[in-house]
Amino acid sequence: CSCYAVVLAVVRPYKRVEDNVIAVATSLVLLLLFLGTNWTTIFLGIEERYQGADPADVLGFGKLNAIVDTMIVLVAVALVFFLIGAVVAARRVAKIPTVRLVSTKQPPELSIGTDLTWHLFLSHIWSTGQDAVGNIKSELQLLLPDIKIFLDVDDLKDIGALEDYIQRSQVILFFLSRGYFRSQNCLREIRSSLEQSKPIVLVQEADPAKGGATLQALRDECPENLQPDIFEKGWAHTIYMRIQEFQRVSLKTIVEAVLLCSPNYLNQTSLPLCVPGEPESQPLAFAKDTMLWASPANAGAQLLAEEIATTFAGLTVSTAEAPGPATHMLLYLNEDSFVSDARLAEQVKQARQDRLKIVMAHENDPGLGGCPFSRFFEVTPQELIADGLYKTLARSCFPGRHHPVSLALLAKDLGATPARSGSVARMSRLSGSIAKRGSRLVPAISRRSSATTTTAGDGSGGEATVSVDSVEAAASAEAAQEHV
Repeated sequence: CSCYAVVLAVVRPYKRVEDNVIAVATSLVLLLLFLGTNWTTIFLGIEERYQGADPADVLGFGKLNAIVDTMIVLVAVALVFFLIGAVVAARRVAKIPTVRLVSTKQPPELSIGTDLTWHLFLSHIWSTGQDAVGNIKSELQLLLPDIKIFLDVDDLKDIGALEDYIQRSQVILFFLSRGYFRSQNCLREIRSSLEQSKPIVLVQEADPAKGGATLQALRDECPENLQPDIFEKGWAHTIYMRIQEFQRVSLKTIVEAVLLCSPNYLNQTSLPLCVPGEPESQPLAFAKDTMLWASPANAGAQLLAEEIATTFAGLTVSTAEAPGPATHMLLYLNEDSFVSDARLAEQVKQARQDRLKIVMAHENDPGLGGCPFSRFFEVTPQELIADGLYKTLARSCFPGRHHPVSLALLAKDLGATPARSGSVARMSRLSGSIAKRGSRLVPAISRRSSATTTTAGDGSGGEATVSVDSVEAAASAEAAQEHV
């Protein structure tokens, strides 16, 4: 039993840490029971065979009850000790940022097909995609520790065996950036993937400074005979983001596509995932009275403020001409800011003088007036810029799957803290708020509430380009503000 317990502790055969702890505890309890039984047998044997002999001279126990009581205490102590250990281990593991199934809050069962070596193959061009795919691999290995990923700098042994590497991979990721479709080796990987009917994931670099472009521009670089199979088959598609909170949304899209192509989940069409600690999965609420002022002079601010208030309990929105008792001001930055209404600049200036906390939201959806952050240095009054208005980070307001993250980060900036209510109830409010905003902004908001990071097309190709443009602009604007 003792050897078996040691082997369990070293090998850890179970996926859940608490299961391993319980297995070791059970083995030790069995060992204690065996010792107790053995000592009891010896004690009774001494009394039966050697009349007048004192068992205490051999066992250290003068009475049988002492042995039983000692074993009970040792077993109880062992159980309590390992129970505490299991709870601590489970809580510690729960905080590790790995991918979990929303339905069970447990890591998914990652599997791989017969005769396959890698779960994911990263196809990219070195000049504009090497750094990004390297980051994708390292982040995926943190989120999904058992995943096996082919990356040329780590696994390529023979450039002539690209087709064999593709054959031994379960899912192929195309990292779309400038020059990708002009690379002969990339085209070999693409054609081999299509010929072997491999599942594909499209990850797009949208930042022009990093070799990115719109999906349409990248499609134009692709040979015409390959375009339908890549852009019109509804493959999973996402934009590569560099801000961690938004990047994880993109990574979860990749993980979901990989899992849905694994033997364990082939019969499922979707697999909702979460990561412990991610903003959009945390139940947030305002513990203190918080009033957010959305100035009528700031076009779009009221809709966003009401969306935040609908999603997170405890926030009051004011749309009066003056802030009054408001605790915060929402400065909604889009193409109309400081242009459509001259009053906004004076209101921001007065708010700063009154030390009213200003929370800035940078809209990135072109359908809602999104624009590059650099524009605000052109249209904002210079006195506000010189006074340090933009020294505070403006939260990017992304559309699609990234939008719940934007709302959660804005809520935290306004003072929201983890609430006691379950995340399921909060997420239902979140979905409701997005739907409510959508009904008010038809058809512009439809781009935001749609799953823009899910598929690359519906068969025509045109809709795919429109549906991801907002996120492409978002990534570009994100990079611009990082540079600022």
